[in-house]
Amino acid sequence: MLEWFRCPDGKLMTIKDCLKCVGSCRHGETCLSQPTRYEISREREWSGKPSTTQLLNGTMLEFLKLTKPYAIDPDGMMFALLGTRHHQQLEVSAKTLGLPSEVALTGGDRDIIDLLEPDGVGGYILTDMKTWGSYRVAKALGIVAGGKVPDPSGELYKASGAWGKAGTPKMVNRFIVDKSKAENIEAELQLNHYRLLFEEKFHLTISKMRLQVVVRDGGLQVANGRGITRNSYIIPIAKMDDDKVRSYFHNKEVDLLQALSQGSWDTPCSNFECWDGNRCREYCDVWQFCPKGIIERGDKP
Repeated sequence: MLEWFRCPDGKLMTIKDCLKCVGSCRHGETCLSQPTRYEISREREWSGKPSTTQLLNGTMLEFLKLTKPYAIDPDGMMFALLGTRHHQQLEVSAKTLGLPSEVALTGGDRDIIDLLEPDGVGGYILTDMKTWGSYRVAKALGIVAGGKVPDPSGELYKASGAWGKAGTPKMVNRFIVDKSKAENIEAELQLNHYRLLFEEKFHLTISKMRLQVVVRDGGLQVANGRGITRNSYIIPIAKMDDDKVRSYFHNKEVDLLQALSQGSWDTPCSNFECWDGNRCREYCDVWQFCPKGIIERGDKP
């Protein structure tokens, strides 16, 4: 249950009290405008049936978010807000072009297909819009370092050092695409579940699935240093076995509903669900209620 904002000084303020602040607050000037804080504070109401994205998370994470009061840092939500705005703009453009967009699969604002385009042979191409950092994009594409090559600019080293001798070509990383190193299982599960829900509801066929990803740090040195040289990518999503997809989401739904019914859950998020602990250490808002989160965080507040 989202209850507080974490202010720039690290202290907590209830969202209700924060939204009363217009122009000024206990810090003097508010950290963000009132409409921005309001939009960030909006939380999808629990309907009794979990969404696809909720089921992709660990059962422990979703159980704690639904049952424990927690805080978020508004500043950390700004890229998500930009992603929402991006979706809204593309939805308007899609409707102008007469294309199905924001197609609800299970009612309400859960399980929404961003865009459907005809494939020319009676089916549809499903496109899901993402805003990701370059690290995640490189992993999804399977981009890895493949040795050093001379800088295409022809630049030479001006001084000698561990990197090379003065007057010799400057060396830069060469990147290759290794499909065997690509890691994108979360998106594959999500889009395949959408595919099944769509085909079962509308009795139409989705022939192709893909992500359209905007690179959050595109054009910056950090992205170039990971082999990400564009600001956007189309990433194909492979079709998964239908029964495996159904089984995965059915089991996850049973677990979450059981946890909520009994009021407790002991199984921590898997390494896949917590990104090998990185989610616990850096990105989990309910870590303080979870034994694994407390251990992963150590002394870090």
